[in-house]
Amino acid sequence: MNYNLGKKVKLLRIRRSLKQDDLARVLNLSRGQISNLESGKRNISLSQLEKLSEYFRIDMSYFFMSETTDSCLDLIEKAKLLFDSKELTSEQKEDLFTTIMKIFLDSKDK
Repeated sequence: MNYNLGKKVKLLRIRRSLKQDDLARVLNLSRGQISNLESGKRNISLSQLEKLSEYFRIDMSYFFMSETTDSCLDLIEKAKLLFDSKELTSEQKEDLFTTIMKIFLDSKDK
């Protein structure tokens, strides 16, 4: 993996008010190994990445996105809640998805 992965892991950890020791227990690693992961000095296995995704309840693709800010993560979490909720009908979910895609495609033209 790379430094961006470590930054994302650290961002998730801090947002949830976790210590490196807390995350180390989740992944069955030492606190030092978590520190090395967050600083880009250590890689993690695919199974550990899956554990992180499950633990933080995010899609694994988050770790592979080239750049993700705090606001991007907030938006991803909110969109996931909306799509998972029973408050929206299937048609409303499709409309929301279409609108998001239109915003994305329009931004590429700029």
